[in-house]
Amino acid sequence: MPKITVVITTYNLEAMIGACLDELLAQTFQDFNILVVDDKSTDKTADIVSAYMARFPGRISTVLPEENLGSPSRTRNAALDSGCIDGDYVIFLDGDDSIEPDFLESLYTLVVEADADIAMCAYERVDVETGRVLCVEMQGFPAVVDLPPVDDTISFFNVSVWNKLIRTAIIGDVRFPDFCAGEDLCFFLRLYANCNRIALTERVLLHYRVRSASVTSNTPLEDIRAFAAELAKLYYELRDGACSGVVNGDTGGAICGDAVFTDAVELLVFIHIGVSMALRASDTPGINVRQQLSWTRLFFVEHFMLFKGSRFLRFGSLRRRGVRGLALWVCLLLYKLRSFGVFLFFYKLFRRVSRRDIKF
Repeated sequence: MPKITVVITTYNLEAMIGACLDELLAQTFQDFNILVVDDKSTDKTADIVSAYMARFPGRISTVLPEENLGSPSRTRNAALDSGCIDGDYVIFLDGDDSIEPDFLESLYTLVVEADADIAMCAYERVDVETGRVLCVEMQGFPAVVDLPPVDDTISFFNVSVWNKLIRTAIIGDVRFPDFCAGEDLCFFLRLYANCNRIALTERVLLHYRVRSASVTSNTPLEDIRAFAAELAKLYYELRDGACSGVVNGDTGGAICGDAVFTDAVELLVFIHIGVSMALRASDTPGINVRQQLSWTRLFFVEHFMLFKGSRFLRFGSLRRRGVRGLALWVCLLLYKLRSFGVFLFFYKLFRRVSRRDIKF
């Protein structure tokens, strides 16, 4: 049995999948296998993967859906439901990710030495067209974060799967929800109910390629609102102690009903629905941004009373997070004043002039 199963999801990545597999097979840590889920690629991706399977027998297996599943959630769920994930730990990569030679070794050492359930690394976002580093994320955090949390640290974790090594046993029946915006966050919120400790390293071990035509920059309105609805549902479950992290017959959920975690989720909801999804909406052609901002404010009023009394959305708390925290406080104030469009205007101006990016 391998220590790690690496799940790679692909669709029409003939130009990159070979490099991805080469980087994996050259890792300093070799106690792993690879599971490729190819979502009915119409190019030569499947042929390339088959050639690698022949060259490295027993190291690579595939899940080949009968029809195109059409989303990262469905392909990752196909991997989880396949019965082919047999590693003690699992990590989900995209077929166009680039990783450092000791990516797996560093995360495995980290998770074992800390006796953690999840290990996370820093990463950089790289513009595909220019090669410029847009930003470096997941630095400045404690080396270890225990759950239930004692502060709002987890609200500022990135929510993508590709920089996280996960103990397979904590996944149980948890699956990715069926939409294409924020599905990773919802997945991890449910995992946290089964998680006792998270370990982190500030080393940049992964390079995430950003494309102008990616899902991130072209997000359908229905996915944004489905994400918001799922977060509201999760919030109520956590607040009321109704979530159930069931793993191997054991009912976890020690984090459910925890007041600090519930307040951290309120901040997290504001970051992702109020700021990140608003930015995505403004980058997506065909979305009426003014109407979406109005809908978002009503969503916050209905489910969170516009965050009245939330401990981690107060000025005194957010200012401890530096410039990013102060920006979030200003964003909340602008939502209360029905003027968040002002922030969008100046943020996009900053991004255009500086050619930099800030992930909230």
